[in-house]
Amino acid sequence: MKKIFLILSLLTLLSFTKDENDLLYQNYAKAVINHGDTFQLHLVIKVKNLDNNEIREICTQANSLQSAIHQEYKIDYDDKGLEKALKIALENKSRYFEFKNDSALSYLGIKDYSENDLKELERKINFDSLAKSIKKKQSWSKYLEDKELIMYAHALFNRGILTGENNCRGGKLVFVGPNTPW
Repeated sequence: MKKIFLILSLLTLLSFTKDENDLLYQNYAKAVINHGDTFQLHLVIKVKNLDNNEIREICTQANSLQSAIHQEYKIDYDDKGLEKALKIALENKSRYFEFKNDSALSYLGIKDYSENDLKELERKINFDSLAKSIKKKQSWSKYLEDKELIMYAHALFNRGILTGENNCRGGKLVFVGPNTPW
């Protein structure tokens, strides 16, 4: 019941979003709330690796963020622990996290691609135009290799486009609009 109240409260707050940062948080929160399904939504966070003090922006799936939070804070996977991890994620409006635990960092896929890999892809693909087209059509999907898929998700998320992937089938990045039931 507490979890339902938390989610309903969040959804009410999200309905009043106005600027781009609010839209990014709204997409982030939608992904976090959806974390248990086989259709995983992608989200972008800033991560500080406390071992080397490196801070970078990465894209990961919501369930990976939840697992990293469980590992870092040593939270159990019982109902109380799941609620605590969800609360930590949702209350983090800046989407900035600090991790020291190697397994937590591994869950996030921090080594899956570099900032330079993303910049190179953004030079090749006009993501501003792609995002505008997706917003207009309210529909889009593309089959991609894993590394390219996560970078597409990253670039699109930063332009206000939420995407997801069916983990049972994989390889297909799909637009998730405001009325998508996920």
